[in-house]
Amino acid sequence: MMSEGVVARFLKAATAEMIRTNQKEIRCPCRRCKLTSLMDPKADMVRDHLLVRGFMDGYRWEGDEDDYEFVHGISTRNKEGGEHHVEVPGHDQDVEDPGHDHDHNVGDHGPDDMEDQDGGPDDEDHEDEDDGPSSMDWVQDPYLQELLLKQTSNARDAAREKAKMDQLEVDAVTPLYEGCRPEDTRLKVTLMALQMKVKHKMTDTSFNDNMSFWHERLPKGNDINLYMGLLKEELAMLWDAPANTWDAAAEEYFPMRAALLTTVHDFLGYGYVAGQVVHGFNACVRCMDDTTYRQLDRDPGSSKTVFMGHRRWLRDEDPWRKRKDLFDGQDEPRRRPRTRSGEQIDELLKNWNECPPPGKRKAPEPLLKVWKTRSVFWDLPYWKILRVPHSLDVMHITKNVCESLLGTLLNMPERTKDGPKARYDLLSIGIREELHAGRPNDDDDDDDNDDDEAEDTQSRRKGKKAKKIEYYCPPRASL
Repeated sequence: MMSEGVVARFLKAATAEMIRTNQKEIRCPCRRCKLTSLMDPKADMVRDHLLVRGFMDGYRWEGDEDDYEFVHGISTRNKEGGEHHVEVPGHDQDVEDPGHDHDHNVGDHGPDDMEDQDGGPDDEDHEDEDDGPSSMDWVQDPYLQELLLKQTSNARDAAREKAKMDQLEVDAVTPLYEGCRPEDTRLKVTLMALQMKVKHKMTDTSFNDNMSFWHERLPKGNDINLYMGLLKEELAMLWDAPANTWDAAAEEYFPMRAALLTTVHDFLGYGYVAGQVVHGFNACVRCMDDTTYRQLDRDPGSSKTVFMGHRRWLRDEDPWRKRKDLFDGQDEPRRRPRTRSGEQIDELLKNWNECPPPGKRKAPEPLLKVWKTRSVFWDLPYWKILRVPHSLDVMHITKNVCESLLGTLLNMPERTKDGPKARYDLLSIGIREELHAGRPNDDDDDDDNDDDEAEDTQSRRKGKKAKKIEYYCPPRASL
């Protein structure tokens, strides 16, 4: 446990610094909080954390020389002959001290043996630093210990090896995928797979092929939050711990906070970052579960899902609301879909882990059909009050729309949207009769009183037209 004297001196210095910077709380530097929790130093919470858990590795504060050495978990003693011994708990390796030119010897003992190594009971300043479980308590496999705790030449490599051990602690409690058995963690399944490889004498090639086979058939993970989580922590720190900034006009300091107002993506990136569905029947990110969609016929149609409810955004008296012959064959009396506020969405997504997984049972709220995951940005305190947290990149939308329009009007190969399937879709919807596929020619209504010469000319024109085209195709300007 940590010395009460060291903790008291730290709290005194931290309180003085807090008052100097015009703050009300400090960040707890214990091994578990690691500067992520804001607490009042006058309360007993920070003191209890430090007494039980100790300071986090690598934390420094301006104090006495003995306090500085103890907080780091590094004990420096001037032995006989001028040797300088450095002991780092949790590492069985040589550590190079950049502040000295001579070598340092690292003891071969863990945190539990530090008392004997620093001089036993006669050493009054030394106390056990690590009272909680170490990385070795999580990872018991001796082969992994030997692999990760190898000899290193400097402190940077030592920190890298410790980071690997910390990652193993995370993998030891993280499920393999969402919805699997709780005991099937990433580390356990990986070790079982390696044991199976040795047991059946599998080569590296066959083992890799087997893993690739099952990787393609396991549920696809949504790991975007793993990467966004680091960004979210930095954004939360910029908001929770404002910088003390000088206002030259008012001649005083003020706390300046930084916030993320919106993100800009293309349409697919919008779905990845926001966690919202951008395909299927509820693909409209604005209408959500009130999206108006229509599934077109398969063959000979295109079998596409189209969204025909854009007239709902027009004014109530707009004449285009009654032009059913140009759209889906129906008038549009409905108004625009209602807007859900950020508070409502945040309330629905608060208990995301309690939402039923796909295929288990019906979701209790229609809005849950729209969300495929809960974005980590909802943990930010100001995210739910933003009016436009995510934006679409107009450049990508303009490019795609212009390519489709110009490709169709100019009849550009591989870019035009016109064709037999598109003409049949118009027929199935019941609009734009002049563009339907296989429309009867107006020449069939010729007057029976025409002379024989006119009939022969008409017959030759029909035969020639039938050989060249299979369906009626008016000029592109008609579109």
